[in-house]
Amino acid sequence: MSDAAAPPQPVGLQAVQQPPPASPPPAPPVAWSPWLVRLAVLGLAAVLLVAFATRWDRWLGSAARQTTTDAYLQADITPLSAQVAGVVRDMPVGDFQQVKAGDPVAMIVDDDYRARVQQADAALEAADAAIAQLDIQKRTQRALVDQAEANVHGLEAEAWRARLEEARQRSLTEQGVAGTLQALQQAQATSRRAQAALEAGQAQVDQQKAAFDGIDVQVRQARATRLQRQADLDLARITLDRTTIRAPADGMVGQRQVRPGQYVGQGSQIVTLVPLPAVWVIANYKETQMTRIRSGLPATVRIDSFPDVTLTGRVAAQSPASGSQFALLPPDNATGNFTKIVQRIPVKIVLDSPHPLQDRLRPGMSVVVTIDTDGEVRESGQEGKS
Repeated sequence: MSDAAAPPQPVGLQAVQQPPPASPPPAPPVAWSPWLVRLAVLGLAAVLLVAFATRWDRWLGSAARQTTTDAYLQADITPLSAQVAGVVRDMPVGDFQQVKAGDPVAMIVDDDYRARVQQADAALEAADAAIAQLDIQKRTQRALVDQAEANVHGLEAEAWRARLEEARQRSLTEQGVAGTLQALQQAQATSRRAQAALEAGQAQVDQQKAAFDGIDVQVRQARATRLQRQADLDLARITLDRTTIRAPADGMVGQRQVRPGQYVGQGSQIVTLVPLPAVWVIANYKETQMTRIRSGLPATVRIDSFPDVTLTGRVAAQSPASGSQFALLPPDNATGNFTKIVQRIPVKIVLDSPHPLQDRLRPGMSVVVTIDTDGEVRESGQEGKS
């Protein structure tokens, strides 16, 4: 049957199939303006610059460990000089030799100085002899004074007897009994002669006493002269002793500046003494690092010559002024042109003793110092001693 109806088609097949919807395109990236990026970088740099400029010193000063490489070992370097002039007779020590306190390091020819000692000794003996002679004169004069006083006592008795005789003759004459005018006049003359002799005797006593006092003055003068002669002898002996130049302390001498046979004047340098091993550290810290540094803080020291050894010590003291203030020509900033320069403050650090480098440290060696500002504060043992 051609007229038969065709089978019905499914509903889903009747519709034309549509393609799936496409996903939305990705959003375009945000494009930063180059000028905006540059401004942001410049702003961040400006903030960091201001922070460093205003806070750098505070950050540096508040750090717990303050380190500096501007530090050196130091010691009491003592130049030994001649205190008297003369020709060097001997140099018992050599260059870089260890010495003990009191050891002779140089000897000057002392013949003329010994002669001066003998001369002063002779002058002192002469002064002693002069005092002894004056003592004898003083005893003799004392005897003369006593003799004059005894003579006065006799003259007083004679004058008393003459006065009695004069009074008796006057009484007899006035009574007209047995006295005569001639006898009275004779008694009066005798009394006057006795009185004159008494006055002469008293004057003699005064003269002898004055002579005695004069000898006393001479004795005092002679004793003063003796003291002067004694001082001359002491000075001559001191000068003689100074012909031998001795080491004032234990240590090591440097290079000799003179040789035997060379003439040296007073004050000429002979040799330099370094009292090793007594060394310490002078660390020149920036003033901005001194905020928390104080005496008694612990410190570590590394010697450039011995990088594998770390020594310990303590802050002993700080300089009363910056290093520039002790310069020969201190800076004067009271001018129109001024550039601020960070100053440095010397800090003295005493090494703990004993340490492994006890006999190997030398003044002038470069060191690196670190101070622990959070450490325990205590007094250092012996200042200036390693």
